[in-house]
Amino acid sequence: MRIFFIILICITSKVIAQKKAPVSLSGTAGITYEGYGLNRNPTGFTGYQPRRPYNQVRFNFNPIIKAGKNFNLPININFAALPTNFAGPYTGIKKPTFGQFITNPSNSFGLNPTYKWAELQLGTQYLKYSDLSTGDIAIFGAGFVLKPGDFRIKFFTGKSQQGIDYAPTPLPAVQGAFKRTHYMFSIGKEKEGNYLVAFNFAKGKDDIASVATPPLTILPQESFAVSMQVNKFFKKGFYITTEIADAIFTKNENDAASVTIKSFKPFIEAKNSTVQDAAAQISLGKKSKDLDVGLTAKYIGAGFQVTGYPYLQPDKFDYTVNTRFNAFKKSTNVVASIGQRVNNISNTTTKAKQFIGNLNWFTQVNDKFSFNINFNNFGFNSNGSTTLGIPSIKNVSTDAGFTPTYTWVNTSMSNTISLNYNYSNYKETYILAGVPTTQLNNTHTALLSYIPVYFNKTLSPDFSALYFYNTATAVKIMFTTLSAGLAMPVAKNKIKLRGQLQYTLGKLSGFSADNNFIASANVDYAINKKLTWANYLTTNYYKYGNQLGNPFIGANYLESTLRTGLQVKF
Repeated sequence: MRIFFIILICITSKVIAQKKAPVSLSGTAGITYEGYGLNRNPTGFTGYQPRRPYNQVRFNFNPIIKAGKNFNLPININFAALPTNFAGPYTGIKKPTFGQFITNPSNSFGLNPTYKWAELQLGTQYLKYSDLSTGDIAIFGAGFVLKPGDFRIKFFTGKSQQGIDYAPTPLPAVQGAFKRTHYMFSIGKEKEGNYLVAFNFAKGKDDIASVATPPLTILPQESFAVSMQVNKFFKKGFYITTEIADAIFTKNENDAASVTIKSFKPFIEAKNSTVQDAAAQISLGKKSKDLDVGLTAKYIGAGFQVTGYPYLQPDKFDYTVNTRFNAFKKSTNVVASIGQRVNNISNTTTKAKQFIGNLNWFTQVNDKFSFNINFNNFGFNSNGSTTLGIPSIKNVSTDAGFTPTYTWVNTSMSNTISLNYNYSNYKETYILAGVPTTQLNNTHTALLSYIPVYFNKTLSPDFSALYFYNTATAVKIMFTTLSAGLAMPVAKNKIKLRGQLQYTLGKLSGFSADNNFIASANVDYAINKKLTWANYLTTNYYKYGNQLGNPFIGANYLESTLRTGLQVKF
């Protein structure tokens, strides 16, 4: 990584040295203290655990340095003074090293200097090269993006997780993890709004030697993926976007070298647990001002896995028809998709088809009344193993909601009242050794809110009432929440006050009711145009009914958080 910092220093020095390139600095910086307290009654009650450190100091520094028209240097530095890993290498056991500190997921250190068509990427980055190569995890490392003319060249390498030793004691046990290093490279040509042709390469590898005590349930993995993207945008809004990919994935690096699976050296050596498979996706359609229509299809092979997308579901085929349109003189906007997912396509025994549907319909009936309708249906299916005692799992989730809103105005104020009702149905089935077990979960939620706006007053109140009712396979949960808030400026708008009160009455089937009271307050003081002193205080009191049993009937806790800090703009 040293070479990247040397390049950064050279570019910055050269740009700043140019007499005709004035340097400007803008951005924000701040320091915040957080104090946390938890009191539990009676003595010995441990049913509610602390949710954050009792004392913490956080720093943020986010400037943007500009020199002339061609040089930009955004800096992103956010970190906590005390390590906050719940299951990391220094959970109160030892002081972190500098490397552990800057790569801690709770911290962020990033530099992105850009000069004309060249950009360096240093520190914590969230990079998405494509949908089938890498893109949904944070990586700490170094790389670059070059865009000379229509050419596109990208490279990045870094670590997405630290090496963490397995530690069964003290409880809770630390499961551990292997240090994972990523390498990404992309080359292609692109003309925005016209075409894109790119080849993407992504490799991820766990370091077996990064831990002294290996995890018991986590295996060291390795993957290498290659993908090709071809996108074309035509006149009158027609388009087609495609990507095909192939991946080699090793589930356990400790396995012996494979004699049946071909290696792809020097990028990856095949082991006995190595699998290889393909994936592809395509979207085509037409976009216009008031109407979009398109078709999207995605295939993920059963053995297609990449470390850059650790939560990607394999062995599926999705296809949907998507649309967006405005109607009735643009008073109505509809976004919808309909299609089907086929899970476990490689296994005829457990193959399952599931309906995919999404709808969001908004209509402004007149200047007073509007309504919104939403509907979503989605499912998931995974293979099991009778030999290993792993059940197959199938779940289907359906959500539907309706939100009418009414607004009326008089000479002194406007009033808005809104009701949101949502119904959610979830069904999950476990099948182990041919024996199915079904879990059901249905939820009704209704939220009524009222917001008055005064024309001649600085008061900003709001009121809401929430009703929640959930029925699971053997449990029923109900709670009602009443909430009221008030915001107002004082001291000639230098101080902004905001308060919120909330009371919840909850009940678990077969037990007496729980009571919960939450109060919070914000006090933001603008010391001057650039410096603000922000304060936040909240307290949360919760008293259980009799569901905990003796000796904790009526157990309660009081949880408080104080946050105060200075934020400056420059």
